[in-house]
Amino acid sequence: MPDAKDSLLDKAESLARRILERLGSKVDDQLTSSTEQTLKPRVIGDLASRIEQVIESKLANDQQGIRRVAPNRFSVLFTYEETSALSPQYIEAMGKELTATVSEYINNRRYETRGPISLNAGRDLFAKSTIVKASFDGDEDTHASTERTVHTAAATLKSICLNSSEGCSYRVVLRSESAPAYIGRAAGNAVRIDDPSVSRLHCSLSLRSDGTVVLADLGSANGTYVNELLLGRDEALPLTIRDVVGVGDFKLTVSEIV
Repeated sequence: MPDAKDSLLDKAESLARRILERLGSKVDDQLTSSTEQTLKPRVIGDLASRIEQVIESKLANDQQGIRRVAPNRFSVLFTYEETSALSPQYIEAMGKELTATVSEYINNRRYETRGPISLNAGRDLFAKSTIVKASFDGDEDTHASTERTVHTAAATLKSICLNSSEGCSYRVVLRSESAPAYIGRAAGNAVRIDDPSVSRLHCSLSLRSDGTVVLADLGSANGTYVNELLLGRDEALPLTIRDVVGVGDFKLTVSEIV
């Protein structure tokens, strides 16, 4: 008899493949063939399972008093640490594929809904773990709530200047409500360092809603350091003036944050 966990993992792996297929060439350009900037199938499976549990817990009665009306509006809010390692394109593709998965689950169980099924993937800057929300048409707007979480305060804008030991200067403009700026070897990064010791997507710079500039490693091969301190995976460390950032064999000194 097939193991239920194996079946769930098979579905999760299929979902993960569809997400990458939806991204198409963007995977090659922005994520590379590495899985470091994607969610592992088991994580996706756990997320899909949580959404199904939320659906079951929020079922409402139909006109005959039978509990079979499912919520139709969903939000998945990732943590800051999770989104710092995921591209906006990946999160968008995740939302679209999860919408199809939710629709299939509801239809297979012959549940009713009060409107079209939609799922919005975003981020909660203050969440400690991924949040799954569900509501019905007519409830408080779940998607608007997501936007309020993402844009917790008025958009904050800051500029950070990094100076290399080779005399190069890089200035990066960050917005609190925007995607992180990336440092790495690939073309298109905000700070491009063309050297074998630097990964294609090495680390990221982000601006939190409180105005703090933070640095996060993206699973780089040679690690990311701040003042000789190695950053752990999914760890985001605040930067201040005169901090020295190690990226591969390169050192970048924070000379200005305004």
